[in-house]
Amino acid sequence: MMASTLQSRTGLKGQSLAVRPAQPQCPRVVARSAVCAALPDNKTVGKAVTAAALAAVLGFGAVQEARADVAGLTPCSQSKAYNKRQKNEVKGLQKRLKQYEPDSAPAIALKATIERTEKRFEIYAKQNLLCGSDGLPHLISDPGLAFRYGHQGEVFLPTIGFLYVAGYIGSVGREYLNYFKKNVKKPTEKEIIIDVPTALRLSAEGAIWPWRVVQQLRNGSLLEKDENITVSPR
Repeated sequence: MMASTLQSRTGLKGQSLAVRPAQPQCPRVVARSAVCAALPDNKTVGKAVTAAALAAVLGFGAVQEARADVAGLTPCSQSKAYNKRQKNEVKGLQKRLKQYEPDSAPAIALKATIERTEKRFEIYAKQNLLCGSDGLPHLISDPGLAFRYGHQGEVFLPTIGFLYVAGYIGSVGREYLNYFKKNVKKPTEKEIIIDVPTALRLSAEGAIWPWRVVQQLRNGSLLEKDENITVSPR
């Protein structure tokens, strides 16, 4: 009866229609309400973002204001520990000064030491050095922090000086060995007994070692050829 009715309505005779069994419907209202409950409200998200931005602004502002820019160090001129250390050192010297006659040699030496101590602390304060909780100046070795807070001289001048001196010693020593290797039959003797005049002459010429090294690198005399380097068997 149902089949004939379907055929009459569709106009398809001789063809059977597959009728799928009805599937239970999901409780859409309950699922939607559960998803809505799991998602945060727009107002809550806005409050969280605002709070995070405010905390970041206040955090950066606190760092700049407190000058805790480099590991919590403060300028020596504003450091209480630095001033306290200065007073203690001067006080100790003055206490020792009272034990001697005013015009005696120890008293004169102590007065000169007190003047040097006060001058040293004054110079450190004027140089804008940073002091720690121990009251001692601390050098900034990180290049980024040195550039950021104006302490380039604390890292770049010593570094450049060290590289220049180290390169100077190596360049002069290399020139000394190469000179006797080319001009003497037994160059090892000049390594044991130093030829002072030649060493002094090469030392004076070694002041311009960066320019000399660049010239040697260009003409190929700085580096040894690969075929002259001994390689251990593998």
